Amino acid sequence: MFKQLGILIALVGACMSTSLIWVFIDRHEEGSGQIAYAFLLSIFVCVVIGLVLSFRKTDGKKMYRKEAVAVVSLGWFLCGFLGALPYIFSGVLSPFYDHWFDLCGAAVFESISGFTTTGASIFPAPEDLPRAILFWRSLTHWLGGMGIVVLFVAILGGAGAGAKHMVVSEVPGPTDESLKPRVRSAALLLWKIYIVISAAEVLCLMFQGMNLFESLCHTFGTMATGGFSTLNGSIGQYNNIGFEITIIVFMFLAGTSFNLYAILLTGDWRKVLKNREFQIYLLLLLGAIALLTTDVVLNGPEDYGPGKALRDCGFQAVSIMTTTGFCTADFNAWPEFSRWLLFLLMFVGGCAGSTGGGIKVIRIILFVKIIYMEIAGVFRPRAVRTLKIGDKVLDKNVRRNITAYVGIVLMLFLISTLFLLVLHNDSCVENGKRIDLETAFTSVAATLNNIGPGLNAVGATENFAFFSTPAKLFLSFLMILGRLEIMVVLCLFLPSFWRRE
Repeated sequence: MFKQLGILIALVGACMSTSLIWVFIDRHEEGSGQIAYAFLLSIFVCVVIGLVLSFRKTDGKKMYRKEAVAVVSLGWFLCGFLGALPYIFSGVLSPFYDHWFDLCGAAVFESISGFTTTGASIFPAPEDLPRAILFWRSLTHWLGGMGIVVLFVAILGGAGAGAKHMVVSEVPGPTDESLKPRVRSAALLLWKIYIVISAAEVLCLMFQGMNLFESLCHTFGTMATGGFSTLNGSIGQYNNIGFEITIIVFMFLAGTSFNLYAILLTGDWRKVLKNREFQIYLLLLLGAIALLTTDVVLNGPEDYGPGKALRDCGFQAVSIMTTTGFCTADFNAWPEFSRWLLFLLMFVGGCAGSTGGGIKVIRIILFVKIIYMEIAGVFRPRAVRTLKIGDKVLDKNVRRNITAYVGIVLMLFLISTLFLLVLHNDSCVENGKRIDLETAFTSVAATLNNIGPGLNAVGATENFAFFSTPAKLFLSFLMILGRLEIMVVLCLFLPSFWRRE
């Protein structure tokens, strides 16, 4: 287990080295020496820790499901902590924080928000940051989107039978399609598809006039459904409808199951169109856009005509439901119906096997079917009912898992909201930065579902910098919990998980 964690950490350090390209390009800028030092020291720390752990003798031991789950859970925490090092060593957070604990807490929050593709930021003006820091910030999105463990398996393999369990533990959502019998081949295929679609978006944005650096950063945020932008005003600051349409298309593609793209490569496009989850995913997006546009036109601010409403509502519906979090409008100022519809979309998320967060469309479909079956069972208790998705009959374990997952998500949401209120407000009584209930539960929803923006104090034009350090660390934990879909992380808290038998 330590050996696999060591290799994973060293891989993160290797990925960190790509930011040195922008350090070299901007070498004549003020403070470039400090930025170079920050990245070199961060890479050194990652490589040393990685080597120390990976050179441990395994004595022929194999890694099974329990060890694989531990590697994935602990690996994400370690990558989140070590990914914060460039923010700490570069000094970009020093103007905002006096105490080292607050500074480190903010850096960890930003790093974990990047890796988990949440996109919640503590930087009030990202455009003022050095390009190397912005690139690393966005690259963490892209690495976390398809999965750092999936990348590890795709490049290196070597985990034996445990590789399959690691990939299954990290890939979001219940998947019903098998790509290939060999897990490394499947991981490689997923990353190849991911890279090709990402390259296509970079080219599309550059063709429309966005420079290479900003095209890369926004592509990383789009394909990972993350939401970090190089500008404080996000995509809306460009005021370019071409950029917005391009990003809408690629957010939709990123929220679609990558397993379907693998099926497309075989030429079986009919199977993709008949996929029930994809059909509902598309219908939900179109329905949300129609409802938001109608509400904003009828009840929204006076400057919203039909065209502007469709443009902004279309972008925000896709951005929120795919859990990307890019913004083109301050939806906090929209009518109440639109605001709370966006809040509900936060929980839906994208398709299983996509880079999106949330509960996932497939679970929503199955949960609704389970509710119907339970209600019908009241007056027809002897009827035999099977849970199906399309033509496929699902076993009872799936029914139990879906019910348990949705129940745990809702329970965690309520408990975490109350805990965040107490945790933050008790430490901020003196400075007057207390949060209200709306801010608390949308902050929890935005982090647990890996979205980024919420409502009120964490709305589209705001950030998470005002939270106390304990609150930031708790929200960071929720981000990892949501990215790994809860169960994988909660295993760590069971005493039986750590027993040898």
